[in-house]
Amino acid sequence: MPAKQKTTGTTPRATSTGKQKPSTSPGGRASKATPGGRKTVKAGRPAARKSKQKSYTVRVRMYRHGLGDCHLLSFPREGRDPFHLLIDFGVLNRDAAFMRSIAAEIEETVRGASKKPRIDLVAVTHEHKDHVSGFNQARDVFDRIEIGAVWMGWTEKPGDKDAEKLAHARKLAATQLRAALASPRAGKGAAAVARKANLTGLLQFAAADNTLAAGRKTIADAMAYLRERGRNAGAIEYLKPGTGPLELDGVDGVRVYVFGPPTDRAAIKRSTVTQTMQDEGVVYHLGRGGDLAMAANVAALSATDNPRPGGGETDTQQPFSRKHGITRSGPWWGSIAKYVASTYDASGEEWRRIDDEWLGAFDQLALQLDSDTNNTSLVLAFEIVATGDVLLFVGDAQVGNWQSWSGVEFDAPDGKGKVAARDLLRRTVLYKVGHHASHNATLKTGGLEDMQSGRLVGFIPLDRETAAAQGRTDPSTGKPSGWEMPAKALYKALKKRTGNRLVISDVKEKLSTEAAAAGVRETDTYVEIMI
Repeated sequence: MPAKQKTTGTTPRATSTGKQKPSTSPGGRASKATPGGRKTVKAGRPAARKSKQKSYTVRVRMYRHGLGDCHLLSFPREGRDPFHLLIDFGVLNRDAAFMRSIAAEIEETVRGASKKPRIDLVAVTHEHKDHVSGFNQARDVFDRIEIGAVWMGWTEKPGDKDAEKLAHARKLAATQLRAALASPRAGKGAAAVARKANLTGLLQFAAADNTLAAGRKTIADAMAYLRERGRNAGAIEYLKPGTGPLELDGVDGVRVYVFGPPTDRAAIKRSTVTQTMQDEGVVYHLGRGGDLAMAANVAALSATDNPRPGGGETDTQQPFSRKHGITRSGPWWGSIAKYVASTYDASGEEWRRIDDEWLGAFDQLALQLDSDTNNTSLVLAFEIVATGDVLLFVGDAQVGNWQSWSGVEFDAPDGKGKVAARDLLRRTVLYKVGHHASHNATLKTGGLEDMQSGRLVGFIPLDRETAAAQGRTDPSTGKPSGWEMPAKALYKALKKRTGNRLVISDVKEKLSTEAAAAGVRETDTYVEIMI
């Protein structure tokens, strides 16, 4: 593990309460203590680079590779190669050749004095295509790079009962959504076509990556690859909120705190935006709400496609069950045939039909599946001790994840008192905006409005063209209406809060004068800032 924690004894591991209990280091090897009771676990690393400490504490690069997250944090170290930390590497709708070119640029950046490329730590926020697909697409490049350690959220830990329950629920939901898309009862009209397009768009976040030149790998394959790299390095951690402060190996004056994902399952599922949240100023925009009855959806889907026992008609009376339905060939049809012909079946009366309304619930199931996964995001805050400045990387954390931070505290580094997550939030100077600046991935109260630094800079990983093309489909026109990224109200608030020091990764975006004055520089491949 490339981190050390201010504590006595051996390497700490997180518990569900956020407290720490001593254990041996990864692989069962005890580490050597450093002055003050701190310790560091070290894996084999390349020869040290003999160079002087740079005049900055961290360089943050946001890559301009499309609609997806990839951030490389580099921390100078006295007499050694910089400590390189990669947070995510994924994208939507980019081919393998392009992603290999980005990975190759990272490979050159992390090439040390020994000429061997090394990423000291890979942090994976959550299991979505736009965050991890690149580890499939550029697998050959990452195989050439030494990886010192891997961090994931506790929700990705094999053998954890709660994590496995969440994974099972996600898998079941995805299976039923794909069945809904393939069902002959899904309809053929404009609304059905739009629904299918919307479901397909949402499902692609968890879909297989079919842009590989050889083979078809899933997002689960990318996660398995990273777990294997972590295990091979003898340093993989599944982190819970309240873990920290951690210190990066050889990096002076930087502490790392873990805010999420929450251990409360209800918080993970809290992603819908309600009218009350809008009225009370919790979020910046009212999103689509509503609870899902997944079991009912599954039952309805299986019923429509299965023939009656002994043969005969399939159950096409949805959304009603068989016992409440009247078949057109059944004994009761004659009593209502004339009425149905003049209303339900009459030309121009199609608006009365509700045959496919039960399928509308699958739209909400798809949204919930996407949001629940986002809420399992690993959330990391990096504190620069000398200035108190904080860098916040939230993955795609949504409402429940953000709200859970109000109860997250850390033991103070001096052993006296507590450090609250909300205090670190208040001191944030660089915010990696969640979920490409969609409406429910940045809280207003308890979120952006709590970031009080007058030097706040926002980084938004976003490709506007991809977001517009892959968004929801308008049932009336059959054309994409686009994901609202960035959400208008949030974007306006971000520009105001940052003083227009807001940077979008899209290569077509012009860097603002205020962002440039704050030290942000750009190339066609990335934007970066040194803090």
